[in-house]
Formats: sequence, C-alpha cells, structure tokens
Amino acid sequence: MSPVGLVISLNPAVDVEWRLPRVVPEEKNEIEAETRWPGGKGINVARWLEWCGFPSRILLPLGGSTGRELARGLRSEKIRFLRFPISGANRCNVVVSPRTGPQFRFNATWPRLEKAESQGLKSMAIDWIRRSDPVVISGTLAFGSPASTYADLAREARRAGVRLFLDCDREPFARAARQQPFLVKPNEFELSQWAGQPLENDSEVLSAAEALSTLTQNWVLVSQGERGALLVNSRLGHAIQATPPRVAVRNTVGAGDALLAAVVAESSVSNDPVDWLTAGVAAGTSAAQVAPGTLPSRADWEKLKARIRVQPVRA
Repeated sequence: MSPVGLVISLNPAVDVEWRLPRVVPEEKNEIEAETRWPGGKGINVARWLEWCGFPSRILLPLGGSTGRELARGLRSEKIRFLRFPISGANRCNVVVSPRTGPQFRFNATWPRLEKAESQGLKSMAIDWIRRSDPVVISGTLAFGSPASTYADLAREARRAGVRLFLDCDREPFARAARQQPFLVKPNEFELSQWAGQPLENDSEVLSAAEALSTLTQNWVLVSQGERGALLVNSRLGHAIQATPPRVAVRNTVGAGDALLAAVVAESSVSNDPVDWLTAGVAAGTSAAQVAPGTLPSRADWEKLKARIRVQPVRA
C-alpha cells in the first residue's frame, strides 16, 4: 500500500467572510452576511487534495473554542486530520467582501505556542513525515516556533527520501529552501522577498526563479495570479508558463493553495511537468470563480484544463 500524503499546517484558522455593500471609512459598516469555514493555507491545500481524489491527512495544532470549531468543520468535510492539542485558542482570519471593489483581509497574530508545545508539535510532524509521501508544508509558521522549524522538517523529509512541497515565506522559507525540497511555491512577492529585491518584469521573475531552483536543485512553482504560473527546474533546463483564459473573479482567497494541491496530486500520477502545471493553473483559476471556502465542479475544472495555454519561456 502506498504512503498517504501529509499536509503540515502549523497555524490554521477559522476563516470568516463578511459581505456588505461597501466599506466606508469612519462610519458603521453593516455586515449583510457572514460565512465561517476551516481555513488557513494548509487546510485549503488538504481540502483541494480531497477534491482531487488524492488521499491525505493534515496535521495541525488545535485549541480553544475555535479549535473545536475547526475540528467540527474538518469532520463535516471528511478531511482526515491529526490533532496536536495546544493551550491557546486558534485564530480567526477575516475577509471583508464589498459588492464592488477589492477584498480586504485581516489575519490574527495568535495563538503563540509555548516552547514545549512547539517542540512537541515538531516531533509529531517528524514522526508522520517518516511514514508519509508526499509531504506538503503550507502556511505561516506557528507563532512562538523557531524560524528553523520548517528547515528541520525539510531536512527530515530529505533524509527519508520523501517528496516535500514547500509553501511559506520570509526567513522560514529561505532556511527550508536550502534543504532541497522537491518543489517550492512562492508567489511573485514572496520570490522577491527571497531574492532581496523587487522583481520589475517577467525576465527578472524568471531569473529569480532559476536562481532559487539552482539553490534547491529542484522544482520552483511561481504563482502569478490571473496571469497563471511559472514552473522552473534549472538543473533540467526546464521553464514553462501556463496562462489561463480570462474569467469572472469572485474571490482570490485560496487560489494559490488550489494550484499547489492540484500540482501535488498530478505529479503523483504523471511524470510530465506540463500536466502538473495545466492541472494546477486550472484548479487555481476555478477557485477564483467560486465563493471562499467552496469548491467548483470537477466537470468545470476538466473543461478549463483544455483552455490552459502552456509554453516554454526563456530569459
């Protein structure tokens, strides 16, 4: 029996969407509707892996009333999870969606793990990494955990011969990338953070992605929003870009997570990176067309895959 995939989500949240006519500064803004669902990048990835039909489970710290809310939501969605108990309550992240104009996002900066909790959570993650394949590390590091935590987990995955997909940012990303994960997925802003400078055009984005791939000796997937995504492997001399058709965008929360999940699932059944990228960009584009926390039909996803344009790119 093949190992089951593992998603590591060290800072999950209850995602909350508030819908209202418009946002007016310094006035009362009346919320017309509220929706709540299990969220955070890792849970989004696990949800999309389930949607892709790929067997996986998610490891996450849970505590307080919001932790119980997360557990209930995951059970209702039939997402298998491994619970590490913590003393603090999990956070809520709020998306404010006016009828017109941009969305606004507000992410909490708690709970903060105690030292013993952080160490215990990492030990549990290492134990499950050794019996899972592939492994996805997704989202921000738990507050209170050392910046080296993801690098330690990536090192264990490499030693165990496990394919690791990494999606985080800043110092935890830079440290973990040195452990040569199978694939890292920055967006363009996160790639510029790693490069230490703004990336002003497509050529600079490609050059930075190639430099990152040279460091990891493996795949770099750069999400580019409505422009699609770029997939690079410097060691193999491989660089392709997938461009989706124009669609009506309902929501952008979780589109990058859908992209990553579909790439994880497709790369487990196909050796062709074109297939990975096509499936991923189709999933990300599909995610942008539905309400936050919901999933499109697989039929729509299959139709969209036929409309994705993939081509080689050069600096």
